[in-house]
This record gives sequence, C-alpha cells and structure tokens, in this order.
Amino acid sequence: MKNLLIIICAACCLWTAWDMTRPVERYVVKAVANEGDTLWHIVDDEMSKAGDKRDIREVIHHTRNISNIGNTLNAGDTILIPIEVKK
Repeated sequence: MKNLLIIICAACCLWTAWDMTRPVERYVVKAVANEGDTLWHIVDDEMSKAGDKRDIREVIHHTRNISNIGNTLNAGDTILIPIEVKK
C-alpha cells in the first residue's frame, strides 16, 4: 500500500512538472459592449471560445485594469481581454 502511494505521488509530481513547462499562448481579444452586456458574460464567452481555463475573476480583474473600466460597463465600451491558452 505504501509503495502504491509513493508511485501515485511521484506520478502527480511528474504530471505537474510537465504541465508547468508547457508553452502558453498569450494574446488580447478586443470586444465592444452592447446594451445589456455584463463584463462577466463577455469575458466568459471569450475565455470559453479560446479554451482559457483560468479563474474568471482573475481575468476580469486584469480586463478592468487594461481596459480602464470602472464599476459600470456602458454600451460601446471597448474591452481588452487577456487570454492565456496552454498548448
């Protein structure tokens, strides 16, 4: 039993090490807000399309910073969404 746990632990460590060395493609998607849109929905849609697996709250935080968006999103606002996809 102890040997099995050691093997499983070693496999998990190897998987994590391999996953961390995978190349990451980073780019920014430009979107324009329409009437009734929310930042959450726009960012979620773009992340889903691209396959970005990060926490949406992290991406929304970065989106607000680079897009200079305050607390309200208005129709016509340009939104820059940073996307990261592991290859």
